[in-house]
Amino acid sequence: MRTPSAPGLGPPAVFVGRAQEVRRLGDMLRRVHTGVVYGLPGAGKSALVAAVAAKHRGPVVHRRVRPGDTLDTVVDDVRRLLSEAPVAQALSDASRLEALAGELEARRALCVLDDLHVLGPPDRAALVEDLGGRLRQGTLLATSRESVPRHAASPDRVELRLEGLPEEAARQLWRELDALYGERDGFDAAWGRSRGLPFLLRRAHAGDTGGDEPVRAALAGLPLDERRLAAMLALSQLPLTASTLEQALAGHAPPDAWGEALKQLGAKLLVETDSRGRHGVHDLVREAMVSLLSPEETRAAHEALLSVLEREALPAVVRVRAVCRHLQALGQHEARAAFIVAQAEPLVRHGAADELMGLLDSLPAPLRTPQVRLAHARARVRLLDLRRAYPELLALRASLEAAAGAPAPESNESLREGVGTVLVRVALFALEPEACERTLEAMPVPGSAEVFLQQLLAWTALRFFQGRLDESLAMLDNAAAATGDRRMLGWCAYARALMLWIEGRDSELAEPLAQCVSLLEDAPLDSRGPLVAAMSAGILSRLGRFTEADAALASARERLGQLGAPRLALELDCIAAWVRAERGHRRAALATLRETEGRAEKAGYLFVRLLCRVGAGRMLLELGRRAEGRAQLDVVEEEVRARGVVGLMRAVHVARTLDVPGPQAPPVTVEPREVRPGIAARQRALAALAAARSADAPRATALLTQLEPMTHGEDFALERMLALLARATLHRHAGRLHEATQALEEALREAMEGGVDPELMAELTRPLASEAARPAEAPAPEQVVLDARRHELRAPGKTVSLERRALPRRLLYALARQPGRTLSKEDCVRAMWNADYDPRLHDNALRVHVSHVRDMLEGTGTRVVFEDPGYRLDASPGFTFVAE
Repeated sequence: MRTPSAPGLGPPAVFVGRAQEVRRLGDMLRRVHTGVVYGLPGAGKSALVAAVAAKHRGPVVHRRVRPGDTLDTVVDDVRRLLSEAPVAQALSDASRLEALAGELEARRALCVLDDLHVLGPPDRAALVEDLGGRLRQGTLLATSRESVPRHAASPDRVELRLEGLPEEAARQLWRELDALYGERDGFDAAWGRSRGLPFLLRRAHAGDTGGDEPVRAALAGLPLDERRLAAMLALSQLPLTASTLEQALAGHAPPDAWGEALKQLGAKLLVETDSRGRHGVHDLVREAMVSLLSPEETRAAHEALLSVLEREALPAVVRVRAVCRHLQALGQHEARAAFIVAQAEPLVRHGAADELMGLLDSLPAPLRTPQVRLAHARARVRLLDLRRAYPELLALRASLEAAAGAPAPESNESLREGVGTVLVRVALFALEPEACERTLEAMPVPGSAEVFLQQLLAWTALRFFQGRLDESLAMLDNAAAATGDRRMLGWCAYARALMLWIEGRDSELAEPLAQCVSLLEDAPLDSRGPLVAAMSAGILSRLGRFTEADAALASARERLGQLGAPRLALELDCIAAWVRAERGHRRAALATLRETEGRAEKAGYLFVRLLCRVGAGRMLLELGRRAEGRAQLDVVEEEVRARGVVGLMRAVHVARTLDVPGPQAPPVTVEPREVRPGIAARQRALAALAAARSADAPRATALLTQLEPMTHGEDFALERMLALLARATLHRHAGRLHEATQALEEALREAMEGGVDPELMAELTRPLASEAARPAEAPAPEQVVLDARRHELRAPGKTVSLERRALPRRLLYALARQPGRTLSKEDCVRAMWNADYDPRLHDNALRVHVSHVRDMLEGTGTRVVFEDPGYRLDASPGFTFVAE
């Protein structure tokens, strides 16, 4: 099934003399999936690629690049054309190129981009190399007046320079034109003037006599009706159907005159018609026609086009863009501002929030009304740019408050309510409780059930952040008791479940979860819809119901794909990482949480950033990276207090419970029904070690038997270490000293390979060491801390600053991340210089910096050892590395 092409022209009615090029280009594109056809204007580049596209077996989309286009507008237009639906809002050119490549690959589609030279060199390179370089099933074919430069790392692509037709092919074209429009003499003279360029041959057959500007001369002699029609086609930048042209010319010409004018322009080869019956002009004709028009003619053409394009069945983004261009050309800036604000919501729904911001930014300063500013701030929120949306909204609210004393029409009240609603939401995202409370207090009594619901959810979230959970739950109970509306009851249950989930009150989650899912299962697809499925996935995984959690995540992603909301995507990625954590996929969860945290930090979405940090701290503790995990949670606690959102403190405390308890902690309870792999394994490992230390061999052995199948993979190195320590303890009690020593050595190896903190290793092995039959008890290792956050090395009696020693510091950090493992010279060089290893350049320098590192470590008990093919860090028992 072929996807309809984008607005653009197919091959002309007469296309001859290029069979060899069509065949050659088609054959090459089956092997190399990116091609560029370049050459002089009028060489027939667009006609050639249209002929190649006509033979493509999959979907084809076409986009002509126009002056003023940018990479994002071109790529997003192609994405919309390919899907024939709104697309997810992209937050960067890299993400939109990746999304387009994925669609082209999945559909085995061909994307045709005409006039690539209109874009700047970086954008051309991004399309041909970043997009084209990803394609293995899809295809990209572009035309340009100039080639796209290559460099050493450029992916393969087809390049075809299109010259004029050879003489025999030119004669064949002339004969075809004779058959279509009537015989005309003068081929020899036309051949001499045209250099075989098809466009100039066509112009010669149409009667051009070969002056310096034949197209301009032909246009200058047009009758009034034909000139008016040519002006519209030149200024439209979109091919137009016959019915559209008829509507546009209504009242400017007799009813049948436009049809005769169109026919004459076609006979003069000034207008081209594609296979779908749309009419347009070649770029050379457009450029000449625009230069000939008087201001009055230009204005009349723009007015005529505006009258039909506002009603034309075009893609929403294309229509808005075209209408705005005509309004701007007519100087109707107030109408343009009103139109953009009215179309803001459709643009956002179609994934064009960045284009909306560009349109709003193009308005003159006097027209940046509160309505325009609110639309601009909302677009920033959609683009997940909360850091800049927040001050914009504060400034807008202040300006509205300053004008509050004057009599205000009802529309201004509605505007203040709209600003307040968006500001409250952003303040919650940005963890600004004071601004949120002030705004909520100033908002009028809700005039509708929807506004009441929004304010209720905002108040309950605020009270939760402030540490007043009981008040939040009471608000929800009161609201639920006062209504029978299913939607209101559903969102009250949702808010309750979300807060209890963050609070860690697992035993209270099942009932509100079931309520919100059942009450909101038929909720309309809006910005909150996927939140129910996403949040339920997080709660279901907390309850160990992983099959249901996976289904909920899949549902959330499907609904999110229809909405294309970056904020929801960020929230969903955060929750999906928590689901991974509950499944025991600790390292994958940690990586996802850190990546999501970085995106949330950049966006200013601090609530999600803190949730990611809490989850990452928990994963570090579960992996045995105690110093790093505790430091992470310390930072979160400090920020929670500083921002006044102490309601999140409980989540930090729950995360800390996943640390290995100290020797004075109460015994760990094993919950037989616990199905979360990480929690179940940790409970059994700690309980087995406690039983072994109490000489309860039967219980310890039973727990170790249960534990063994749970601890496969790199995520469970700490549990395997705990199990081996339990076995070593049992051997020790039984007098099997050799077996105890072997188990202890294996435990230390597991811990070292798994990245468990040396400090934690020392704490766990100390009781076993104290029972060993030794002449004297070995002293406890002294603490040595390599702190990458502060760039310093701390040891008893010395502190070494690494702040100004970048290269030795990078080498030391790389070694400290994997103590006991040999880091190859290649990896050392990559860590220090981010370059490929070259022994001629790096060997001597590497030895020098290793010497510097050894000097730093002098007297700490930790050393750097050379072991072919590289270096390793032998860490002392008290060594701890705090990562960046």
